[in-house]
Amino acid sequence: MRSSASRTSRVGALTLGAVTSLAVLSGTAAAAGMDAPYARAAAKVSGTASLLGSKNVGSVTRGTGTSQAGVYCVKVSDSNINLASAAIVATLNNSRGEITAIGQPHGYCRNATDTITIVTSDSSGNSADRPFTVAVL
Repeated sequence: MRSSASRTSRVGALTLGAVTSLAVLSGTAAAAGMDAPYARAAAKVSGTASLLGSKNVGSVTRGTGTSQAGVYCVKVSDSNINLASAAIVATLNNSRGEITAIGQPHGYCRNATDTITIVTSDSSGNSADRPFTVAVL
């Protein structure tokens, strides 16, 4: 025989899941957390610079000082992470092309020391907006 406490817990979990799903669908929810236990910071970003999921990343914006497509600024929110000496890895998501992750201050991102500059291009090497994932190890 099942207890009513476990049934109440399941109903509560289903209700919470439904409410969370509605918030995400309506665009009112913040970026979801990421399951990245070994990364100090990580972000999954759309080609339009929307933060889809993150861990210790405060924001993603378009690069400044350039009109090129495919330039993103990923601001790391953990002040204990020194990007200049960190291992940074980045990959394109479901797209062919190239990606560069710059952990040093760069003019495209206002020379901020807490920001990773990401530059993406298509498979021909032309600047292009591409979805990507970046992680600081």
